[in-house]
Amino acid sequence: MNRWTYGAVSTLLAASSLAAKPDPVDTEPWTFVSIPDFLNFDIEYPQKGWEDALGFIVGSMKKEAPAFAMVAGDLVMGHWGNKKQEIDKWADKYYPGWVQRFKDHELKVYAALGDHEIRDNPWRGASAAAVPFYKDAFRRHLKMPLNGPDHMKGTAFYWVHKNALFISVDVFEKGKSNQGEIAAGVTGKQLEWFEQVLSAHRPKVDHIVVMGHTPVLRPVRTFSSSGMLTVKGRDSDFWKTMAKHGVDLYLCGEVHAVTCTQRDGIQQIAHGGLIGRTTKPNYLLVTAHKDRLELNLKEIDLVNGKGRLWQKNKSKGPWDTITITAERKKRGFSSIGKVTINKQTADKKFETRTGFFIEKNNPK
Repeated sequence: MNRWTYGAVSTLLAASSLAAKPDPVDTEPWTFVSIPDFLNFDIEYPQKGWEDALGFIVGSMKKEAPAFAMVAGDLVMGHWGNKKQEIDKWADKYYPGWVQRFKDHELKVYAALGDHEIRDNPWRGASAAAVPFYKDAFRRHLKMPLNGPDHMKGTAFYWVHKNALFISVDVFEKGKSNQGEIAAGVTGKQLEWFEQVLSAHRPKVDHIVVMGHTPVLRPVRTFSSSGMLTVKGRDSDFWKTMAKHGVDLYLCGEVHAVTCTQRDGIQQIAHGGLIGRTTKPNYLLVTAHKDRLELNLKEIDLVNGKGRLWQKNKSKGPWDTITITAERKKRGFSSIGKVTINKQTADKKFETRTGFFIEKNNPK
């Protein structure tokens, strides 16, 4: 073999070796967490009687080493009236503390719009007319990505992290429903945008996660909730679009109770907080691999106080104190359900189900 041939072969072998090395971005596992309805009340920061328990909850999520936390709406109580000046006053009081709590734990957060961010359901007359003021306050304070459809900048958005696409939808669209002049769903211009984002990114990612406030699949368990649902459910174009593009997870809140339902290759998880009323707050830990998603729902026990915190235009506020006992802290959050979404083959499989992921126990 002459010197030129030897050099050429060596170069080809070196290039082949480099090409064969796996991309660490695609192969190294990473995590994120989900905790909808955190907190669903107007809570100050710091809040007397709450900080030890809240610090433990957020700190426990931080220890999972997540890339970020996802909150599928209902950050505040939000009964802030119908006038822009009044809405801005209360938004300026409560949103900054909500944001700062995560910053102080060095935990990046992506938040979807919930009904309590737009005054709470139903919406008729003046309350419906005030929705744009509420959405503007959310946009200014939460500072979510401004890559959504033109009429929903900062309330519908997407981001890509490593090998996964995440889309947060604004389900609070103008329309007629039993909630008045808002119909929960993703239609029209938002649906067009949603499908464009899915089409553009599907070939580039391994996993797709969608976050919205209201459950699509039903029935679901409820606790201290109006139980608002996405109009048309599984028959909606929103759900059909997710199924068409191979979405893996739909994360939602609203109902303050846990129900896990899988249809059409999509795992819906309705879960979350309402901390200050519930005794069993929970969060979801997701570990993302190249070919699978490992899901683990975790829960802890809260001891609530006996008094009430004041809330604007709400007669029955949250408990004045929330406590996690020292013994319960030692045990930490406990798993209440696991499933692995295995994507090693073209036929997506939902394996090793435990707890709330065993659907035979779901409401009928």
